[in-house]
Amino acid sequence: MELTSTHLRYLLTMYELAKQGEDIRLTEISNLLHVKKASAARIVALFRDKGLVEQQPYGKVHLTACGRQTAGRYARSVDNLAACLRRAGLPLGEQEARQAACLLLTHLPEHCVRQIEKVVDN
Repeated sequence: MELTSTHLRYLLTMYELAKQGEDIRLTEISNLLHVKKASAARIVALFRDKGLVEQQPYGKVHLTACGRQTAGRYARSVDNLAACLRRAGLPLGEQEARQAACLLLTHLPEHCVRQIEKVVDN
C-alpha cells in the first residue's frame, strides 16, 4: 500500500500505541493527532480494507500482522531518515526531523525507500 504522509502519521501513531501495550481506540488516535474522531474513523476504515487493522464494532483497533510489519518497516525508515537529516546539520529538533522524514519518505520513489530499508537493516 502506498501511504500518504497523513496515512503514515496515523499508522505510526497506532504502531506506537500498540508497542506500549495500550488499547487503540479512535478517541485516542484522534486526540494524539489532533483530528476529529470522524477523520480517524475514515483512515481506520481504509486501513481495515487494506488488511492493516482489525476493528471491533465501536471498539478497539488492532494492527494485523501485516499492519505491524508495514508500520515497523516505515518506523525504522523514518527513524533512519530523521537521523540522517539531523546528521546533515539541519537545524531541526527531533520531532521536526521525524515530521520532515515522514513527508520525505512518502514522496520518495519506492526504490529509494527500499535503499533506506537496506541501510536500516545493516
